[in-house]
Amino acid sequence: MTRTPLSTTPIRQLPLQPRPRAGEGRTAFIERLATANFLRPSYLRAYLRDPDSPKKTPSWERLAAITGRDPALLQEVLERKQCVECGRPLPIGDYLTKRRRCSRACRQKSYRKRHPKPLKTIRITNCQGCGRGLSYHRQPRQYCSPACRQATYRRRMTAARPPQIRAKNCQACEAPLLSGPTTKIYCSKRCARWAYTTRRIDRGLPPLPQPAADIPRGIQPDCCVVCGTPLTWSSTGQIRLTCSNSCRAKRAYRRKKEKLTATAY
Repeated sequence: MTRTPLSTTPIRQLPLQPRPRAGEGRTAFIERLATANFLRPSYLRAYLRDPDSPKKTPSWERLAAITGRDPALLQEVLERKQCVECGRPLPIGDYLTKRRRCSRACRQKSYRKRHPKPLKTIRITNCQGCGRGLSYHRQPRQYCSPACRQATYRRRMTAARPPQIRAKNCQACEAPLLSGPTTKIYCSKRCARWAYTTRRIDRGLPPLPQPAADIPRGIQPDCCVVCGTPLTWSSTGQIRLTCSNSCRAKRAYRRKKEKLTATAY
């Protein structure tokens, strides 16, 4: 007994006809059609193959015959591409990639659905430094300002390493010296200046060095031209005539006064 091929059997319309969906595609429609009529999708695909065509794909004519529809109309409906966001048909054209949305607005809507914005929830906490109330949206805050953060850090470091009193005392006033990052001999600048003046007096020198009467231009003087404080070269190599801003202002005022006196006569 010979078995009749499926492709040569007469085409009959199936009893149950699901409605084709726009842009669904031929493969998906055949699977829905086979499931609705209690058939295997592979059996129905083999039945819809054209025996005269070398291709092993279902024929549009045979698919239209079993559904009772026009082949051209059925192909247009199944292969019509629609926007996945709004459902409108996509414009026909040559594109480098497959389009799934009809416009930029639909792409933005899909992106917002995939990546929703977080809700702005206002949370209230207290500053760890001063205890004032703080409010934040995303990242939690611990301090109300950079100054409060620095003050809290200093207090924490001081509590971890409290200052210790050394056995060494100031060479000028005999006050105890607190521990610090550098080795100190005097407790303050006042004591250091007093010790410097005392050493000069013991050597028979004036209390402070006196600047030269005529300082050549471009030469760094040894001491301030106003108060006599010893000067050193600056880090940039710039010539310094005064030791501080106050001495600089005094020198400028003195020169202005001398200039006015000279022009008056």
